[in-house]
Amino acid sequence: MVGPFGPLLLGPLKIESGGVDRSVMRRWRGRLPLLFVLVAATFIPARSAFADFTDVPTSYWDYTAITYVAQTHTWMQDYGTSLFKPTTDENRELAARALVEAYAPTEPIDPTITFPDLPTTDPFYPYANVAVKLGWIATKGGGAFDPLSEISVQKFDKAIVSAMGSLADAVTGLSKIHQDDGTAYSVDGYFAYIQLAHWLGLHYNHDDESMDLNKKDHIHRDEVAYSLWVSETVPSWEIDDAAAFDDISLPALDPSKNQNQKDKENVTAYALDQMGYPYVWGGEWNKASPPGYCCGSQPIGGMDCSGFAWWVMKKNEGNYNAAQYHTAYSGWTLLERVSHDMAEATTSQVSYGNLRIGDLMFFASDGSGKASNVDHVAIYLGNDWMIHSSGSSDGVAIEWVGAGSWYNDIFVFGRRLIGTKLDTPPHRVDVAAGDGPHAGGELGDPRSR
Repeated sequence: MVGPFGPLLLGPLKIESGGVDRSVMRRWRGRLPLLFVLVAATFIPARSAFADFTDVPTSYWDYTAITYVAQTHTWMQDYGTSLFKPTTDENRELAARALVEAYAPTEPIDPTITFPDLPTTDPFYPYANVAVKLGWIATKGGGAFDPLSEISVQKFDKAIVSAMGSLADAVTGLSKIHQDDGTAYSVDGYFAYIQLAHWLGLHYNHDDESMDLNKKDHIHRDEVAYSLWVSETVPSWEIDDAAAFDDISLPALDPSKNQNQKDKENVTAYALDQMGYPYVWGGEWNKASPPGYCCGSQPIGGMDCSGFAWWVMKKNEGNYNAAQYHTAYSGWTLLERVSHDMAEATTSQVSYGNLRIGDLMFFASDGSGKASNVDHVAIYLGNDWMIHSSGSSDGVAIEWVGAGSWYNDIFVFGRRLIGTKLDTPPHRVDVAAGDGPHAGGELGDPRSR
């Protein structure tokens, strides 16, 4: 597709074993309003709209988003009309300016908010003031704004999700995720924002896995542009669907009752704590592969769908020892590396209605319901919620999978690990394998309507 500034590019589709990653298509679906904006720019002269950045060729993965945020709009036109500096780390004052210009351009400052390191006469002071006033960006020690320091992915997630303005109830619900009896799961202060940013598709899933970012990495300007573009153009129905997160209640557990109950609570707590890892095809580890690693190579920490199942559920076996990170439970035998093989090795299939916390959930995105066509796996959390690492959310995210959801429609069966023992040899083991298309593992459209 060609737009007024050249090809409308979202980056290459990632294909594995004949599959097409429609998670990229999901990002494009709902972007037609953007297309009309860009087309309109060819008929409505605007000096900023015709600027060309010499460091952002039309073939650049983020060309469309950068065009939108720094040419169609000037929210990120920070280095003039010739340079964008896409791979430069974004700093706090520029992030504040972009978000305030996009979401609160007429918001008045609060004159009682001042910073020892940013004078009121500084051109960035109003943006910093409003960003702090609205709770998007927090000050640092001594009330400093620290305008030139980099901003991390998780802090930018908080800023942009807060700026979007319609997700406050979802943020509250996610922050207070709890059991039916009111027992709260402990999640960190960025959990809700990371979840919503990934679930809404605000992060791009790169074909080059080394370009993906973990939550504590500094966010680059091209990634900021992508997040801002998606946040501005995401379909309204998708924002409405976020109401599912307003109150998340998982099954009540009594860890003093028996080991299974204790294991289920610990598995849930640990899985939730993994929020922020990106989707990495062939990944099952929390950092780049160390020397002598058992299971192939990955350039950064992150997991694909079955790699996430290994990371959370697998015991120390086969020279793979992620169990060292979940010391509250030892894990279970899970020899198969990819979802298809995990499904075919299942001897006792669990129906949806009989799923329990910690069960593996298998999906066939072609709708066939066949184990031989399984291409995605998740971990069941109970009460129609699951957690998985998905290309469509570029990483770990929780998802509602009740009746009427896309995942419910393509569910095949579950496999129980907690409280069971391996009773048959594995169907096939390839510890270096990756699962599904490079960008997903699920081939369909998780939130199509």
